[in-house]
Amino acid sequence: MQEKTMNFLERLRLPRTKVALLSLAHGVNDMYAGFLPTFIPFIRDKLGLSYAMAGSFSVIVGIFHIICQPTIGYLCDRIRRPYPMMIGPILCGLGAVMLPNVGSYAAALFFAGLWGFGSALYHPQGGGGIGYVSDPEKLGHSLTWYNISGMLGSALGPFVAVTVVTALGYRWLPVTVFPTLILAALIYLSMPFLRSAAVSDEKREGFFKTAWSLFALLYPLWGIAMIRDLLFQCIRFFLPIKIAAQGGELGSVGAVVFCLTLACSLGMIPMEKIAARCGGKRATLGSLLAGTGILLTAVFSTGYLSIALYTLGLGCVYSTVSPTTAMAQKLAPNERSVASTIVLGLAWGVSNILVSPFGKFADIFGIDAAFFLLALLPMLATPLFLTRPFKMLKD
Repeated sequence: MQEKTMNFLERLRLPRTKVALLSLAHGVNDMYAGFLPTFIPFIRDKLGLSYAMAGSFSVIVGIFHIICQPTIGYLCDRIRRPYPMMIGPILCGLGAVMLPNVGSYAAALFFAGLWGFGSALYHPQGGGGIGYVSDPEKLGHSLTWYNISGMLGSALGPFVAVTVVTALGYRWLPVTVFPTLILAALIYLSMPFLRSAAVSDEKREGFFKTAWSLFALLYPLWGIAMIRDLLFQCIRFFLPIKIAAQGGELGSVGAVVFCLTLACSLGMIPMEKIAARCGGKRATLGSLLAGTGILLTAVFSTGYLSIALYTLGLGCVYSTVSPTTAMAQKLAPNERSVASTIVLGLAWGVSNILVSPFGKFADIFGIDAAFFLLALLPMLATPLFLTRPFKMLKD
């Protein structure tokens, strides 16, 4: 019995097992991100919210990512225990499952904040942890599957939410939080210490100096990530509302959210091979340009064709997550958590805040005008490829 226990622990502590657990945690954590787009038509009708007020939930989440993630990322590069990525998904889940059950706008904002804080707590150490536990020559591959797992979790989120609500009702959504408790225990058994003491004991600069110097190095990648995440957030947030307004039911809304998120997941698989062959910079630029063309076609299409084109275009743009993250960690190998925070968390937070202004734009000019503006967003990232940090990168 003791020998079997030792063998189990030995397998848990293999690098590939650690990568798998961190990827699974990413999927479970981001599963809750699929709850809000699925339930937002219900919450909007229940509380009588405008597009702008509905978008304020993303603003709250974005504020927590912007404020908390850089600080948490800085601390995660200096601590060895995996506590943030153990506790984060639990808080994230509690916030997400309570949102449809609240009776007031203020309570909804509170639980949106709890969801945002939990997500902000997990992601810096989760993304940076992949860089610490993965074999160096497999970093790009490990980051690809880490990000795919997160997107698959987001894709499955609507189905989990709809299944539980259909079978048991909204009040039973908290049962979906129990897997996060089991996963937290497995993470601790696998990696009670995330990395060696030698790394954590290095002498480093203070928080503000570290954050500023890294942002000055990674701002082009942050800009690309922010534009990409804003496109993802807005399409996944407002397209379900548009479909519901045209008579779509909860199941249809969940299916659309699933398809959008699944496309973003699957797009990363060919992107890994394209980036390995052509280089991360060329692959990223090509995907942004192709995505723009497809999304513009979607704006002027209707029905299932339009939804299919939105899905394809968004998947094309979002496939750039792994190459941009890998490029950031290559530029900052000793500050992986902060680097991941800048191109993942900070970009995600700013994009969440900008969802509400796009909602206001949709209230004034119409949702179709907002989608046309969104389709042009990837073009704004193209000048960033001419900056000095990109010239420092070798494909």
